[in-house]
Amino acid sequence: MNVMGNWPNGAMTHPCPPASTTEATDPSLSAIVREGRIDVHFQPIVAIRSGRVFAYEALSRGPRDTVYAHPLTMFEAARKQSLLAPLEAVCRHRAITAWADQELDELLFINVSPEVLLDPKHRSGETLRLLTRLGIPPHRLVIELTEQSPGIDPDLMAEAVRHYQSMGFTIALDDLGEGYASLRLWSQIRPDFVKLDRHFVSELDRDRVKRRFVRAFLDVAHGMGSRVIAEGVEREEELDCLHALGADYYQGWLFARPSPTPKATRLELNERLAQLAARQESPLQECVARHVCKWQPALAMTVTVAEASERFSAAPDVAAMAVVDDQEMPIGVLTREAVMALVGKRFGFDLHGRDPVTSAMHVAPLCVEVTEPLDQVSRKVTGRDSDQRAEPFVVTQRGRYVGMGQIVALLQQITEQKVAIARQANPLTQLPGNAPVRAALDAFVRARKSFVACYLDLDHFKPFNDRFGYALGDQVLLDVAGTLGEAKGAHDFLGHLGGDDFVLLLAPRERLQRFLAAIQVEFSARVASRVPAAVVEEGGFTAQDRFGQQRFFPLPRLTVAALNVPGGLAPQSFGDCWGPLKQSAKRTENGRLVVRMRGETFAAS
Repeated sequence: MNVMGNWPNGAMTHPCPPASTTEATDPSLSAIVREGRIDVHFQPIVAIRSGRVFAYEALSRGPRDTVYAHPLTMFEAARKQSLLAPLEAVCRHRAITAWADQELDELLFINVSPEVLLDPKHRSGETLRLLTRLGIPPHRLVIELTEQSPGIDPDLMAEAVRHYQSMGFTIALDDLGEGYASLRLWSQIRPDFVKLDRHFVSELDRDRVKRRFVRAFLDVAHGMGSRVIAEGVEREEELDCLHALGADYYQGWLFARPSPTPKATRLELNERLAQLAARQESPLQECVARHVCKWQPALAMTVTVAEASERFSAAPDVAAMAVVDDQEMPIGVLTREAVMALVGKRFGFDLHGRDPVTSAMHVAPLCVEVTEPLDQVSRKVTGRDSDQRAEPFVVTQRGRYVGMGQIVALLQQITEQKVAIARQANPLTQLPGNAPVRAALDAFVRARKSFVACYLDLDHFKPFNDRFGYALGDQVLLDVAGTLGEAKGAHDFLGHLGGDDFVLLLAPRERLQRFLAAIQVEFSARVASRVPAAVVEEGGFTAQDRFGQQRFFPLPRLTVAALNVPGGLAPQSFGDCWGPLKQSAKRTENGRLVVRMRGETFAAS
């Protein structure tokens, strides 16, 4: 949990008295609970691909002039004084009423300590009654379980969570502690959302091990039908990395800090999100909408099972329909199979026909934005449980329903992409060859956005081949491809022109020199692992030069000529530019040259 931004706020509520106007410098915690002296701030959870606010998390704070102003202190004291259940009840009431008073249309996340759900002092059902009184459907409230206490029976905890799921509440899991118990609870309750702890988010772009953990985390979550929220995002580089790995939603100071009046800064936040969304777009990625989305009417959450059955009868080729709320936000998917299981039996219509479709739908459907790349959609679809892989998925635009994604169409598009790539791929590295490289350059130029065009090749590669053989030379070329492939982002492009010539097209990034230097270091380490230790100690090898004379050569070095291309500007021929830049790069001590286009000229960068 992000202690500075995502603070605990409360549990299932019972009505509480209005906040006291009395100021006290050191009140007892029981007095704060009794008088309801809790302030609520809201921090947005955002969807970058659609450029919108998806939800708000309610964060509770004690009176600012007391020792309980910091929420961790307040909740720890409440736990020790056996006041956790009543304190969280007050926080819950404050959060829901403030959310309703400010007319926030997004989902509301409210933290709950798991032991509170099992506490005898906890009054079950009060939250549902409060929502009913305010006219808010329960699916708009997300119960976020956080800070699992030692000794809680996961089976009892799972049973309590399923009770709230049956009432229509959405469930999220935060960092529930460590080890087996947390994973066991995760597997038992199948939450709608899972939060990625800020430990893994911080400096993610600079830590390869963290990226592997996060990829595994995302694969498991998506395979269980959960959507992932990355907490504590503070830098654009972290966002870029999370976006490339396939995170669904984001929260952190990069977007906004907690505020008691989030609507006051909403216009500024929307502009910021629009900028970040545009930054994530890639001219190379095929999006899902154009190829696999089929429009079909959705079911309102008030539709009955009998009415849904009639809809399916009228559309025999439809396997599933989305269920949406009054804002056209998908809340579930109803399959033909689920409907027939209810009405196809004897007396089925009489027993279940009047039930709402929400009682039979699959909650937390797989939703993808119309701009989501095919490869990310494919990972999410194939990662689902085997009994759901054949089901259509929901396609949204800015979070609102637009149609259903067809699995067959998705597979067809991916197959066509792979065939097209294979036809133009380099036979050794399987990277895109000359024609795809030209097409990628054209796409980057047409996008009229700034980008970096890098030409890379190897120094001393021919004598290396002559000395150690072409098999080892091919392995070194694969090392180039592997190094560059691991370094590039989701919106970057890597191509192999042939021989030892590679092209890397990058989105603009800070510290470009450092990024390129890291690539060179990684490649050098790989080469060193391929040759005898004596060659590494000597720093090179002896081989014939082009004149047939024996001479000493250093080990192959990756040389980089990088051209910063401003948006809307491009040279007539990248090949003509790269030629002299490559020679200049080879003459530098570090084998690296970065220049920026200025009209038809270049300047050091």
